[in-house]
Amino acid sequence: MLPQNLHVDKLLYFTSRSSGALNPDTPYKQQVYLNALKTIPELEIYYGNFIAKTVFRPLVNLPIADRRIFTPEPVVLPAGNLEVEGSSIRILPVSNSLRSDSRVRNSRRNYRTPEPNALLAEFHTMEEKGSDVNLAAHLLNDAWNNSFDVAAVISNDTDLETPIRMVVNERRKPVYIICPTSSGAASRLKNAASHVRYIRPSMLRASQFPQTIPNTNIVKPSDW
Repeated sequence: MLPQNLHVDKLLYFTSRSSGALNPDTPYKQQVYLNALKTIPELEIYYGNFIAKTVFRPLVNLPIADRRIFTPEPVVLPAGNLEVEGSSIRILPVSNSLRSDSRVRNSRRNYRTPEPNALLAEFHTMEEKGSDVNLAAHLLNDAWNNSFDVAAVISNDTDLETPIRMVVNERRKPVYIICPTSSGAASRLKNAASHVRYIRPSMLRASQFPQTIPNTNIVKPSDW
């Protein structure tokens, strides 16, 4: 629990505006949510940016084993480390172990290093810029201006370790880490913060906006 009888003077929400590069509906839905947040009197919203770019990275796994690839001459790649000829021999790792379970595909616990001569592939990526810096800057500024007694940071981003540690150790102000992930708070944040709390599913259910926000025309999208 947070301190009893805690008076919430200010809520800061840090986000980046969606580009819609992967899903054209995302900017609209994000704006609906931001409009809903703006109905909370104590809330201030600060924006970062998403930058779309392409990068070359070593390919760890191409999960298409035994599936037909429709090229001018259709091919089927078996599982294994396949050699690709060129100016030098490159390895193309192919398997089917990750093609169906997104939870496994996205889990950092399944991190594997690429082969030393793995094939390089070009990927589309979205990079968020500014949100964590904005949060750190406001946390430090408000602490040094004595604008709060207790801070609660809803994040598991280890980039915030240093500003949290400075506020706790140098300004002697308690900082609660409110962890939003089920995998647990990062150890570096736990060591820096005064306290750690976790968001339970029941808390999220109890904190939902209504289907239509009273005295507004803001309606939750039907597929949410």
